[in-house]
Amino acid sequence: MTEDAFGKISNSGGAPLKAAPGLWMIPGFGNTGVVETEEGLVLVDVPVGALATGMIARLREISDAPVHTLFITHGHLDHAFFDPLVREARQRGFNPPRVVAQRDVEKRLNKYRMLHGYHEYINRVQFAVPEGVPAFPYPTRDPDILFDKTLSTRIGGLDFHAYHQLGETDDASWVWLPEKQTVFAGDLVVWSFPNVGNPFKVQRYTLEWAEGLEAILAKEPEVLVPGHGPLIQGRQAIREKLLKISDALRYLHREVVDRLNRGVWYEDILHQVALPPEMLDDDFLAPRYGCPTFVVHGILRQYTGWYDGNPSNLFPPKRSEVAAEIAALAGKDRIMDRAGALKDAGREAMALQFVDLALAADLTETEARDMHRLKAELLDVLGNRDTSLIARSIYFNGKKEELKRAGP
Repeated sequence: MTEDAFGKISNSGGAPLKAAPGLWMIPGFGNTGVVETEEGLVLVDVPVGALATGMIARLREISDAPVHTLFITHGHLDHAFFDPLVREARQRGFNPPRVVAQRDVEKRLNKYRMLHGYHEYINRVQFAVPEGVPAFPYPTRDPDILFDKTLSTRIGGLDFHAYHQLGETDDASWVWLPEKQTVFAGDLVVWSFPNVGNPFKVQRYTLEWAEGLEAILAKEPEVLVPGHGPLIQGRQAIREKLLKISDALRYLHREVVDRLNRGVWYEDILHQVALPPEMLDDDFLAPRYGCPTFVVHGILRQYTGWYDGNPSNLFPPKRSEVAAEIAALAGKDRIMDRAGALKDAGREAMALQFVDLALAADLTETEARDMHRLKAELLDVLGNRDTSLIARSIYFNGKKEELKRAGP
């Protein structure tokens, strides 16, 4: 993968940042923590593909010492692509680093191998990876040391403690270095609204994410290396930022659970629950990757099934068949006209629904081309308006596909 494909929400390419004597962060997508010890370097996370190669070059600006141990905070490949690190060790005549991860990382990597084609497609869309560039490389080997709930080890005179914590993944962990009062948080902290409810990906964990942040705060760290974004230093600054995330997640969780217990169904919950604006009034929580609406989806998926409360949707016909019936009843001209009027009124999301109705009708070649172009235009407007990288990528990929369908 290229730097450009991921640089939109990262600080990739920056020089190593010295947080304390013998303690560094190499910024990237994602960040790599570096600890100098008497037995060699200890790293936390390695980014994917070409980004890993760049990270290693910056690592060697810090030290020529071999990498003794690599902790992986979770199995996402912007944190767990350790092949280049192993290769570099062998080229330099060192033993490969021992790789430590929570036990479910191994399961995740096996799942990625099974579903490689699917993940290649969804990651190409999510991160706008250019054609011809691999969108989903994965490690060729598994971690060496696996743990369940906690792992404590002493390396080169320093104690390292890893803690399993459900959050963005089921295999997530964070690492505590007490001698340096430092936490390596992985994607529990990402300088964006938490990525719960990703439209493409498997279950993430809202309440547990908040609990993990609170467990980190109980250590009273002075330095926090996030999975993405700038280094955070100072006990009070760390406390303020992590409580912002925790409070927002707990608020959304509380509001969704309250409505579920009152018998409110999925669609209504989705449109009723919103984060108070003052809770989003901070660049640290800007929805540049995840967003509150995605979190609501994630909570609902965690606690409920797929039934939405309407028995008409239990065994429904295809949406395109329903659209064709509506188009036949209302008339394609009226539907196309209404789609255009909604666009002109600035109601792009509703206009898209009418475009889809029109495309199910018996359109002429010219009419179909016009509708595909209108849909592309609407998706472009929504993509430029949204701030979430994921949402923007979906909209812009949809625009590209509609323009292909429209033809020259």
